[in-house]
Amino acid sequence: MFQKPPRQTTRREALAAAAGTAGLLVGAGTRTQAAEAPNGPLKGKRVLLAISDFSESLETYYMFFRLKEEGAVPIVVAPKRKTVEMVIHFDHPDYLSYLEKPGYPIEARLAAGEVEPSQYDGLLLPGGRAPEEMRLDAGVRKIVAYYLGQAKPLGAMCHGVMLLYTAGDIKGRRLTGNSHIRPDISRYGGTFLDKPVVVDGSLVTSRGWGDLDAFMPAFLDVLSRA
Repeated sequence: MFQKPPRQTTRREALAAAAGTAGLLVGAGTRTQAAEAPNGPLKGKRVLLAISDFSESLETYYMFFRLKEEGAVPIVVAPKRKTVEMVIHFDHPDYLSYLEKPGYPIEARLAAGEVEPSQYDGLLLPGGRAPEEMRLDAGVRKIVAYYLGQAKPLGAMCHGVMLLYTAGDIKGRRLTGNSHIRPDISRYGGTFLDKPVVVDGSLVTSRGWGDLDAFMPAFLDVLSRA
């Protein structure tokens, strides 16, 4: 009797199976079962990961899984609850700006307006095109302003740094970020440093996904001491 060959697992379904936590959504209508983060030195810490459509997927997923590996629980938040479509950014030798291609999606479990920032231990802001529009959301600005003003663990990468000077005061702060926003940082009174990662008290900033291996250890260290 003819048997239909088993369907091949898609890359998105494989990622969903590997994730298996924190309400991650990958693929069409496939929701993974929420589960606790593994034991680790940061177990019990809850960290907001604020993104929106066209956030940088490599930055977001790297942050997401590194938090889990250390025992922390990442909570993805966006201007509204939805499946967030992320993208991949990289430099191209023929272009004066970066190139953007589709990336993996991820589910935002909370809308920014639903979040009480004081209930969470840290905040991460990946880059991409999303921060440009996230700045318009009052809920996002409230979250960022809280962490910046209360000197709680706050990490921003690439264009995610835009949210800092939109929501709060960076005058006198030492920061880095995507080179395209260097004039903005200077205009708002910050000192731009072209380094893989800059730690200024509880604030950790970085230039982009190529610096993730420097950024996340620095942020995790700040989070561990909070």
